[in-house]
Amino acid sequence: MAVLRLLGRSVQGLVHLGDGSGDVRDAFRTGVPVIPYWGVKGNVDSDSKVPLFRQIEAGGKKILLAHGHRYPLGQDLYSLVRIAKEAKANAFFYGHTHIPHYEERSGIVLMNPGSISRPRGPWGPSFAIIEASPLSSYLDVKIYELFIRQQKASLRAIHL
Repeated sequence: MAVLRLLGRSVQGLVHLGDGSGDVRDAFRTGVPVIPYWGVKGNVDSDSKVPLFRQIEAGGKKILLAHGHRYPLGQDLYSLVRIAKEAKANAFFYGHTHIPHYEERSGIVLMNPGSISRPRGPWGPSFAIIEASPLSSYLDVKIYELFIRQQKASLRAIHL
């Protein structure tokens, strides 16, 4: 909720990569700006209406979304690259590890924004902002860590 309040209407869409699939609906009920939303089911989600895998388009780029618990993750993300190439996608966004990650491999963007509500690893709550301009062949990915002190939220870019 803090991120949506902080960024307001500048966000054109929201992607949730699982584990807490109801978090976004709950945030919208509290009065934060309602924006287009795409989510996938994580390994701790029980809502059968949320898909395990999704494909979206942003700025003319095809992006695959999955929580990641059904794919081998860790040091070798080759399975995600292979799936993205077969789908002729530009990117594969995943969650599951709750640890921010960004890399480009074989022309495919692999990105995990971390987690706002269940962070792991050396960073606190984190999320990503992705800009997908139809005028560029690139996805501009920035991952931020969220800090909340004395009811005031601030952001710091994570450099991976």
